Amino acid sequence: GQGSPVEEKRRESDCVLKGQRKAGIRGVSRGEWEDGGRGANVATAAAPVTAAEYLHNHVYPTLEPALEAMLKAAFPADAQVPEGEEEKGILEAPLVWLAKYLKERNTENSAKRDQDIWQAALELAGSEGDSYQSVYSHGVAAARSVLWPCSVVIAIKDEVTEEVPATPREPEPKPEGEEEEAPVTEEGEEGEEKKPEMKEVRVPVLRYVATSHPDGRSIEGWVLRYQEQGRTGTVIASGETLVVRGAAHEEEKLHFFCGRSKGVPQEDGGCYCAVPLKEVDGSVYGVLAMDTMLDGRVIGDQEIKRLEELAAAVDRAREPFAAQDREKRRLEEEAAEAARKEEEERKRLEEEEAAAAAAAGEGGEEGEGGAEDKGS
Repeated sequence: GQGSPVEEKRRESDCVLKGQRKAGIRGVSRGEWEDGGRGANVATAAAPVTAAEYLHNHVYPTLEPALEAMLKAAFPADAQVPEGEEEKGILEAPLVWLAKYLKERNTENSAKRDQDIWQAALELAGSEGDSYQSVYSHGVAAARSVLWPCSVVIAIKDEVTEEVPATPREPEPKPEGEEEEAPVTEEGEEGEEKKPEMKEVRVPVLRYVATSHPDGRSIEGWVLRYQEQGRTGTVIASGETLVVRGAAHEEEKLHFFCGRSKGVPQEDGGCYCAVPLKEVDGSVYGVLAMDTMLDGRVIGDQEIKRLEELAAAVDRAREPFAAQDREKRRLEEEAAEAARKEEEERKRLEEEEAAAAAAAGEGGEEGEGGAEDKGS
């Protein structure tokens, strides 16, 4: 059964002190522990060891060999999966799960695990897809797996059609001394002011085509007028990577996911990084962007370099589809040029025929006039 709070705290302090004595650590005494660290001897006590240091220096060296031995004893190489456990498998046994969990998080294994994750992400970003969309989705998933926690998007250059008021014609200048007439307001059938004449214009935008957001439909398809809004347009114009540190504190000129956080400490403002996506000729067709607004951390040079490498992998995976589109455009342009030349040739022949007919008509009239003169 559960003991009193005092007994529970005593048992807790006994466990800590035993662990410290076994490791040769001079910690606080039981009285100091139970007194909440307010005793007179606390000032002379050694600083407590952090949990990470204690695990790395004292727990793992003892626990891992013990787990290895226990695994060999409990699950020998010729062990059979118990009947009825085929789907579950012995790897889900608590002991195996604990062993794998601890081994994977050992400091000695973290570097290898990080490298394995990076290689898998690089392969995923460069993997062959069945469409543009699958390539972009692979790139987003790869970046998220390496840089998590983060938000990742891919946006592609596009254009949208908008209607804007047509530029009004300026009134003709009047001669000096002549009073200008007051402008007449055109009215509709019921006396309403006539709507201004509109015209269509093409506006360049970035269209978000892939995202790490759980509900992609909430973001995919959105457009950013990058020439007017945000700072991502500098990536399109320069072809260089953009890194904004302290993104949560950017009130203006950043993409619309940032600049909205309130109460975020200055040192935890997060980062926004946008990397250009490029065609084989070096022209920019989009961006691979990420931000760390989820945890507010600042990214380093290694993370930026990895995002750039993932962008290059996306470019390579996209190239077969881009090459097909370029070939299709080339054939269409050749067909359009041939049709244009054929139309020009047809018009030229028609003009020549018309000119020849006109010349023949004039010659006939001159002949008839000469005959009449002779007769008279």
